Amino acid sequence: MQIVIGQVTILLGLLVTGFGVYTVLRLRGFYARLVVTSKVETMGFVTIMFGVMILAGISSVTIKLAIILLFELLTVPVSSHAIARSAYMSGYRIREIERLNGKVNEGAEDSTDA
Repeated sequence: MQIVIGQVTILLGLLVTGFGVYTVLRLRGFYARLVVTSKVETMGFVTIMFGVMILAGISSVTIKLAIILLFELLTVPVSSHAIARSAYMSGYRIREIERLNGKVNEGAEDSTDA
């Protein structure tokens, strides 16, 4: 029973990650993609790690996986924030991409400094 629960949890994590990749490809803006990427990566990774912990049982491997999970939960939000803040501070603004008749028409970036 433990093996089935662990495998189902890992499969759920892979599904979350797969849907997240699809969502990132569908979104237009840099900031929206950044938010979705950080959320999906965290949720997919956490779910997969829980599945692996269930499969490993109670052992030293589980403790190592928990430490890796804790490190990941602490670093992903900080790195996403740092990327978004550096993009904003360097003057990157939201740019819309329009699809007209099968061609991609990129709008001009707003390069005005506030």
